[in-house]
Amino acid sequence: MARGWLVLRSTRFLVLGLCLCSIIIIYISSCSLQDGQTITQKESNISCQKDHDNKSWGRHKLAILVPFRDRLEELLEFAPYIHRYLNHQKIRHDIYVINQIDEYRFNRASLINVGFLESNTNCDYIAMHDVDLVPVTDGLPYTYPVEGPVHVASPELHPIYHYKKFVGGILLFNRFHFIKINGMSNRYWGWGREDDELYVRIKKAGLNVTRPQGITTGYKTFKHIHNKIKRPRDNKRYFNQTILTGRLDKETGVTNVRYKIDSKTKMVIEGAPVTFINVQLECNTALTPWCLKPEDQVELRRKLGLPMPKFK
Repeated sequence: MARGWLVLRSTRFLVLGLCLCSIIIIYISSCSLQDGQTITQKESNISCQKDHDNKSWGRHKLAILVPFRDRLEELLEFAPYIHRYLNHQKIRHDIYVINQIDEYRFNRASLINVGFLESNTNCDYIAMHDVDLVPVTDGLPYTYPVEGPVHVASPELHPIYHYKKFVGGILLFNRFHFIKINGMSNRYWGWGREDDELYVRIKKAGLNVTRPQGITTGYKTFKHIHNKIKRPRDNKRYFNQTILTGRLDKETGVTNVRYKIDSKTKMVIEGAPVTFINVQLECNTALTPWCLKPEDQVELRRKLGLPMPKFK
């Protein structure tokens, strides 16, 4: 059992290492040069990064927060695309990829909380941004949200989710309002429902969600690059997860998200500067036992006298 765990962990680190090697190769070759021109890697870094933080574009700066795990193909397309899109709008920005490297189920909301904290000194507003969603229509608002959160990927425009309370995909917050609602709940391990709880938090705080106006491209406004076959959704519900995540969480949020930073790496992907943060989230299995993957639930279920989970 222990040997198998070590092999699995070694394999995951090998895959991560190969991914980082791929990005480093892209980093070295990412700047466009004039014919016959040669520059050092240090000069290349400066050349690539100078366009995303032009202070003449305004005093506000956006942190693009990308919750991430095992999505290299999407990231390689997303980062340079959103970088060019924001430069076209003259939006000062930094891109933060918050990569979950622990053995728990994916927790998008907690990763966004971590990204908010880790980008605090550089940016005064954030965009929670799915890595598999890129805007293909000009004029979507990424400017500073003064009055309240701005839902860029609104239900009338998102290619998949169309219900009125939907606030996922791409959502902008200034730092004051994100703190006011205590960020996002840390109880949502696995896929889905954290955005619905966030909508309730927003309304409880007396804030209104605004959405893009005058966009005529409908469901063709964004490109959704998620591969359902290669990236199946982890949407199973375990223990009492359905009950406890079906209500407003008044206890957890950005103020008490528990995590450890394993490493931070600055890189450039086809001209797009990216801060890649490896994060280990912490989980209290007494409070949210559903953070465990099915294969790791066996001992806990045995202690509680519960039936064993089904897993591949």
